[in-house]
Amino acid sequence: MIEALIIIGLAMFIFIVVFSLKRVKEKKKEQQEEHEKIKAYGESINEETRNKNK
Repeated sequence: MIEALIIIGLAMFIFIVVFSLKRVKEKKKEQQEEHEKIKAYGESINEETRNKNK
């Protein structure tokens, strides 16, 4: 009986850890995509400014 509870507890713990790591990975990917969008926007603004000054 105790062994079954230990196994169930470990399975739940492993599930929580894996689920948390998956969320962190997804969040990091979203942040990276957002960073790329901001970088592209900044570069386009810089290009417009350079073209205006010529």
